[in-house]
Amino acid sequence: MEFRKIEYGHRVMKIDSELTEATVIERKNRFLVEVESSGRTLNVHLHDPGRLKELIFPGSKVNIRKSKGEKTSFSITSVIHNGEEILIDTRFHNRIAEIFINGSFRREVTHGDSRYDFGIEDGYVEVKGCSMQLGEYVIFPDAPTSRGAKHIRNLTKMRNEGMDTNLIFLLFRRNTKYFYPNIATDPIFAEAFFKAVSSGVGMIFPRFSMKGDSIFFDGMNTIGENPFN
Repeated sequence: MEFRKIEYGHRVMKIDSELTEATVIERKNRFLVEVESSGRTLNVHLHDPGRLKELIFPGSKVNIRKSKGEKTSFSITSVIHNGEEILIDTRFHNRIAEIFINGSFRREVTHGDSRYDFGIEDGYVEVKGCSMQLGEYVIFPDAPTSRGAKHIRNLTKMRNEGMDTNLIFLLFRRNTKYFYPNIATDPIFAEAFFKAVSSGVGMIFPRFSMKGDSIFFDGMNTIGENPFN
């Protein structure tokens, strides 16, 4: 698949909810964070399975929005880190990724024992959201992901069988140039990633900036040299 080209600075998404700043008190578990906002203490939902240790910690600033149909009344949308707003709600990822897909597609499709974000004419597209920075690099994952490695191995197998398989890595750190798999944290994922590259699985690494309720396309990163050497 040839990915659609997007103009630099294009707004790819607007969040249709009012955002309110809050301060993290404690991350209680994987998906629950205690924050303080306007003098109130709130339990808010964090819809990101990553560790996010460099972003979510006591004292860090986040933007929250009201949510419906959840155990909590608010969800974290983004974090403010060193003056940069970073999207950390994975529910928005596929909405952003869609704009890079040429032609028709189906959402949330199953092949074998795996589910993929998009089905296209003769294959599949899987989306990964990345927010961990190492110098000029965005690295992924920030925690071992057996599911992610399995997805990539399956995409590689299908590619070797002649199918059109693709990966979109959404990079939410604007001051970066490169992407690299986090071999220090998940060498199994890194091995699967490079086998996919060698097999010709389609990949792009679009970078985004965030301002308030809007997400903007900020250019494309490339695979860099190993930053862990």
